[in-house]
Amino acid sequence: WADCRDYGHGTGHGVGAGLNVHEGPQGISKRMGGGLNTEYVKEGMILSNEPGFYENGRFGIRIENLLVVCKMENVRKNDSSVDFFRFEPLTLIPIQTEMINMDLMTPKELDWLDEYHATVWNKISPLLQDDTDRLGLQWLKDACKPINRH
Repeated sequence: WADCRDYGHGTGHGVGAGLNVHEGPQGISKRMGGGLNTEYVKEGMILSNEPGFYENGRFGIRIENLLVVCKMENVRKNDSSVDFFRFEPLTLIPIQTEMINMDLMTPKELDWLDEYHATVWNKISPLLQDDTDRLGLQWLKDACKPINRH
């Protein structure tokens, strides 16, 4: 966004009502109609979050997770209560960091990635405490470690 690049596809779409791909009625896309983007995003809706960027004939990268829409509490503007929403991740998979050029990341983006990985670790590691899960637990620990910020 900051570089004015348009990656040419929607950022997300609804999932969960009919177990279809690219389900509406809600979505995060500039495309309208066709059953997508016919409804405002509401609390409790589930959307995919799949930003990506593709250089035709060169490379592409995409990260895809599912999010649930949650209402933010106690948001005020001009002495009035207003409705704002936030997204909370449903799929908690570590993001592969080996291919990220950290020099292109802002401190705020690095903080977000570290916070996301801390959430993944805190929610998933308790499920891998059995002796048979040692390799999985070690993999998760390595995948969720904080970013080395030189």
